[in-house]
Amino acid sequence: MDFVEWDESMSVGSDVFDGHHKIIIECLNALIPLMGKSECSAEIIEVMSRLEEFVLLHFSEEERALRLCGYPDWRAHKELHDQMNDLVFKLKSDVEHGRALEAAYLHEILYSWLMKHILGDDKKYEPYLPK
Repeated sequence: MDFVEWDESMSVGSDVFDGHHKIIIECLNALIPLMGKSECSAEIIEVMSRLEEFVLLHFSEEERALRLCGYPDWRAHKELHDQMNDLVFKLKSDVEHGRALEAAYLHEILYSWLMKHILGDDKKYEPYLPK
């Protein structure tokens, strides 16, 4: 599996949110070296903890900005964020409680959600952001 590289096609028109997305991608990329290792649950938990902490911050800031700029679908967007928060928490909890989850599985689930979210859901608010 290759490292994910952020590119301009992922831009949502906000340097702040683009920067946040880059950090989230870095967290996902941190799972790649752990793929195929048999004893790496502590490392996976560390990566998942960083991801969980950062997505909470990012989602909070993004939701606030969407409300302030008058984005009409901010509530639906928040619901998507809540679903991702729940997913990250559940996956991290599974690893913490001894459920063996491969780093590749975690990366695939989270990467798929993130790319769909950035390229689909987040792109919808771009016209509403102040320039």
